[in-house]
Amino acid sequence: MMEGPKSAVFTTVRARDGHLFHLDLHLNRLKKHAAVLGISIPEIEVPPGLDGLIRIQVDSNGVEFNSKPFYQEIHMEAEGITVPAPRWTRKVMGTKHGDWNPYREITIESFKKGADVALLVHEFCIVDGDRVMPLVLDDDGVVWISDSKMGGVDSVTFEICKSAIEDAGFVISEGRLNERMVARAKEFILLGTGMGAARLTVLDDVEIGDGTNNLQQVCISALGEDWR
Repeated sequence: MMEGPKSAVFTTVRARDGHLFHLDLHLNRLKKHAAVLGISIPEIEVPPGLDGLIRIQVDSNGVEFNSKPFYQEIHMEAEGITVPAPRWTRKVMGTKHGDWNPYREITIESFKKGADVALLVHEFCIVDGDRVMPLVLDDDGVVWISDSKMGGVDSVTFEICKSAIEDAGFVISEGRLNERMVARAKEFILLGTGMGAARLTVLDDVEIGDGTNNLQQVCISALGEDWR
């Protein structure tokens, strides 16, 4: 029987030698998304010795920890493809919910095609990534992120980098990441727990960006040694 989106809530944390990086931010998001989905969060005790990408899931059975190796090593540059975005109700789309298999299947298919990432398109705009958050830098120094109403999921990695991006003089704005904006981007950055801060250089066999990496370097510095 298919599990509905309100059956579970989860987050994926980066861990090295038993230390879970930015666990507080991940648990805050977990609780926030759980409240939206109507799921009660019990006391969470982290087992010792975790390493890799750690999925913390809460469902009717309680709290479950699953670890897997770093399937996606840190990329300086990445190639991507676009695919139609899975859709649920607006409220559910912004959460890490229990019906996540469509995202996993998209990731698997993108790997089969040799891509590093899949970007999710709805109404001719990029709204999210399969496991990354897209950032588009334009010629005016504005860093565009997808309007939250389009269904993108809150990104802990972006939360870590946000103040550093603003301190570097960039302006962050929400909008529609349409084809014209993406085609004219100076930089297209992919932020994610597994990927770190990668620069998208090719999308659907079209070159992206002007070759500069200023925004990427700001994000890499903000993430620090945790992602190296």
